Amino acid sequence: MSKKGIDDLNVLVVVGGITIYISDDGKYVCFLSDLSICNDGSGPAFGDPHHQSETAYYNGGKFLNAQHDKYIVIPPQVRQMTVGKCMGCKGHLTNLNTKVNHAAVTGEIGPDYTTGEAAYCLAKIVNPKITHNSGDESLIYLYELWPGVPAVVDGKHYKLE
Repeated sequence: MSKKGIDDLNVLVVVGGITIYISDDGKYVCFLSDLSICNDGSGPAFGDPHHQSETAYYNGGKFLNAQHDKYIVIPPQVRQMTVGKCMGCKGHLTNLNTKVNHAAVTGEIGPDYTTGEAAYCLAKIVNPKITHNSGDESLIYLYELWPGVPAVVDGKHYKLE
């Protein structure tokens, strides 16, 4: 979590039983959830029946690729309820059990009834046991994003959308 504690944050919305928090100034959002796998984007589907060849992060038609671009997925309510732009913003994913974490771009919008999804390549970093079609149902993953702050992940700069 950020330098602030959970008691310093406000409830933004509850999605699928998961509370999503926001700072007073709206510049920080976080939630604790499970880890579902997103294979969306310009890469292969890997048998994912929900695969989409595009991501919400558009980048002039150069969609993200879940095999190479480390992105987190947010529910549409977060995008709608924050002031700063979310697509392309700075993100972070942490496995609280192992303390393994990695920078991410906020790059995809998920369904409005669930939380906790990340690109395959990012998910594999924070939990090497996952596969393209299996995640982790444990509520041990901290998703963080900073609306309005462009992401830089592994030296790649993203634009806000």
